[in-house]
This record gives sequence, structure tokens and C-alpha cells, in this order.
Amino acid sequence: AAFMTVLFRVYGAYGAAFALLAIAVAATALRRGEAWAWWMLLIGNTITFVAAMTYDRTVGAIGPFEMLEYVGLAAIYAALAVTVPFARGRKPMPGQPSRV
Repeated sequence: AAFMTVLFRVYGAYGAAFALLAIAVAATALRRGEAWAWWMLLIGNTITFVAAMTYDRTVGAIGPFEMLEYVGLAAIYAALAVTVPFARGRKPMPGQPSRV
């Protein structure tokens, strides 16, 4: 029981640490329109959520809260689809220089 407590706490700390990093990137580099930030959020969120989903399936912990991981990943993909930096004919974000 003590091992499971430590395991869940460490996994929670991993998720919280990644969330803080993702917030920092979204609040700075993504707002400036830097393409690497978009890719970092896409890849980082995919790794983080897929790792959590794989862990939940491995230990058999599938319930309503675990199902929200799928909803969260879909919401992240939808948000990133709206902000894709390399879409043709797309207007630049506010404060971003236009490409001619």
C-alpha cells in the first residue's frame, strides 16, 4: 500500500511538472508565434497523456476520471489544430509579423 501511495504521488508530480512547463511555453513562446513551441506542446502532451493512459490500462484503473484523459487529449489536439503555425493562407496571430 505504501508503494502504491508513492507511485501515485510521483506520477502526480510528473503530471504537475509537465503542466507547469506547458503553461510556461504556451504563455510565452506560443503567444509569440514560435513554431517550435507548437510542436513541443503537440509532442509533449501526446507523450504525457499516452503515458498516463497506458499506465491506467496496465493497472486496470479505468473509470470516469481516467476517461477524462481521452477527453483532455482530444481538447488539446483541437486547440492545437486551431493554432497550427504552418497553415496556408492563415492570418498571423496578433503581434506576429506577417510573412510575405
